[in-house]
Amino acid sequence: MKRCYAEQVNEMLQDYHFNMENNPQGHESHYGVLASGLQHLYGAAFCLRDNETINDLLPTISAVMGGVVPLPLAIDHSQQEAL
Repeated sequence: MKRCYAEQVNEMLQDYHFNMENNPQGHESHYGVLASGLQHLYGAAFCLRDNETINDLLPTISAVMGGVVPLPLAIDHSQQEAL
């Protein structure tokens, strides 16, 4: 997965956890924002025909759709920078 996508996923996860700490009553809303953000990121990769990223995002998206908040993605500093 390209580094820019992995960083976006990790930022969404960080935002989710921050929002949960500050407003646990908004769980459904926070979870919906996370799921929506990941789906939009998948859509961007799809439109760019970035099959590698699409395949790498699927387990994360499947986990979220199954009710599981995944761990942050490991970022390899040798990953490509450009979209």
